[in-house]
Amino acid sequence: MKSLPDHIKTYFFKTIKGVISIEDFEKWIYTNKEIESILSSDDYLDFVSLNYKKSGAKYELYNLLKKQIDLGEFETFKMLGLLEKTKKKDENLPYYLMEFYDLYCRGYSFLRDIGLGYGLSVEVPIGKFKANTWDELDKYQQRELLESFSPDLEIEIQRLINWLTSKKIILTGEQDELGHYNYEDFRTEEEKKSLIWTPVNTSKKWWKFW
Repeated sequence: MKSLPDHIKTYFFKTIKGVISIEDFEKWIYTNKEIESILSSDDYLDFVSLNYKKSGAKYELYNLLKKQIDLGEFETFKMLGLLEKTKKKDENLPYYLMEFYDLYCRGYSFLRDIGLGYGLSVEVPIGKFKANTWDELDKYQQRELLESFSPDLEIEIQRLINWLTSKKIILTGEQDELGHYNYEDFRTEEEKKSLIWTPVNTSKKWWKFW
């Protein structure tokens, strides 16, 4: 399999994520001459011979696309996309933060600060507000909680983006037998230190949230 140019990879990634519709992909694959020269003849034939109108075509297309991409690169694309959406701090911010908590629990330990520090604080805001869920907060409490994260949240988002783009964190797209995600970590010990957690008893490994 030939290495795909970045713009082709991105087109494949967006199609798998559903950003590009199957209808638009069908038009693109029939008219794009570059992709015909990049793929093997068999792989290209698989794409152009697929019946995009039949039931189950989307599933078949996704399987064809996944044969062409590196799963680690796709995971990185998704993670960077989630970070960029989080940077915008729109109405979906609390749900993005909760997604980071879920990813932390599923093996991405480098998401400790954003997942535990912010995501869990949104999912179970039991501190100042003594609520069990985000939905138990009224809109003023929700806004106060989210505003309390700044500017540290923005700093953490940029730190994560830098690690991923500089390949200090490399996502592999692989999972262990328990379904936990694997990744390679090339950060320094200083970079691995939490910005929001500080040890208060190193012998018992207790941690305190700022």
